[in-house]
Amino acid sequence: MIKVGLILYSVRGEMEHDPIGTVERVAQMGYKNIEVCNHNAIQDPGCGFGVDAPTLKAAFDKFGSKVVSAHVFPFEKSDMQAVIAYNQALGNHNIVNPMGKFSTYDDLMRQCEDFNRWGKICREAGMTYLYHNHDHEYKTFGGKAILDLIAENTDPDYLSFELDTFWTMRGGVDPVEQMKKMGSRIKLIHQKDFAWDSMAPLNTIGITPEEREMKGEVGMDGNSDYAKKGGKFSAEAENEARRIRNTAFTEIGSGIMHIQEIIDAANQYTAAKYIILEQDYTRMESQFSSVEKSMAGFKKFTGISWDAE
Repeated sequence: MIKVGLILYSVRGEMEHDPIGTVERVAQMGYKNIEVCNHNAIQDPGCGFGVDAPTLKAAFDKFGSKVVSAHVFPFEKSDMQAVIAYNQALGNHNIVNPMGKFSTYDDLMRQCEDFNRWGKICREAGMTYLYHNHDHEYKTFGGKAILDLIAENTDPDYLSFELDTFWTMRGGVDPVEQMKKMGSRIKLIHQKDFAWDSMAPLNTIGITPEEREMKGEVGMDGNSDYAKKGGKFSAEAENEARRIRNTAFTEIGSGIMHIQEIIDAANQYTAAKYIILEQDYTRMESQFSSVEKSMAGFKKFTGISWDAE
C-alpha cells in the first residue's frame, strides 16, 4: 500500500524562516514521510537551508518522521559526493532531478547519457536517481513524447521516475495510462489537484500532433503564448501569466483530478512506495493551512497509509 508523503517545497516559505520548526510542525500534523527540496545545491549540498545533517535528522526523529527522497537542483553542478553523503546521513536513498529543459532531439539524447552517468554514481552509493516530470515532457520529437524517449534511452538500473500526475494531466495524458505504460520504472508519485475555477488552460501542450511536436527549447508552461506580448516576453506579461498559472493549483480533494483512480493505479501498476503532496502554490492564508487541508483531503481516499516506513 502506497504511503503518503510531503515535499518540503510545499512549505518553502516557512522553511526559509524556520527550517527546524517547520520540519517538526509538519511531522506533528502527521506527515511522516518527507521529501527534502534543495534548489540551491551548488552552494549547499544539504537541504538548501543551511542545516547540517545531524541537526536535521534529529528534528525528523523527534516526531517519528523520516526523509524518503530529496529534490536536488542542479545535481550535475553540485558536489555530488557531498550531496550523497548528506542524504545518506539522513537515511535517504532517493535523489530526484526536479526538471529538465530540452531544445533538440540530439540535446535530449545527450541528457539521457547524462542521466545514466549520474544514475550510475548514485547506484554505486546505494542510491536511486529519479527524474521528475512537468508538462513539457509530453511535447514530442517525431511524434513520441519526451518522457517516453527518456525512459527508452536510459538504463532502468540508473534512472527511475517520480511521476507528477498533475503535470502529466496538463500535458494531455491520462496519469493512469502513463502509470500503466511506465510500470515499475515509477518509484515515486507527486500529487496535487487542479482547481475547478482555474483561469489557466488544463492542457498546456496542445491536442493535435502538430501542436505537440517540439519547436525550439521547451521548459515549463511559463513559455506559453499567453506570457508573450508582441512576440517577446515582458515583465508585465510574465507576471500576469504567472498569476493565471497559479490559479491552477488547489489542495487535494478540492479540484477535478481523479485521485482515487490515481492511487489505485499506483498501487496496481507501479513500484511507487510514496505518493507525495507537492503544493506548488496555494490561495490559502498560509502554507501550513494548505498542507493541513490536503491531509484532510487525502484521508477521504482508500489504498494509502500514513505510517513512516
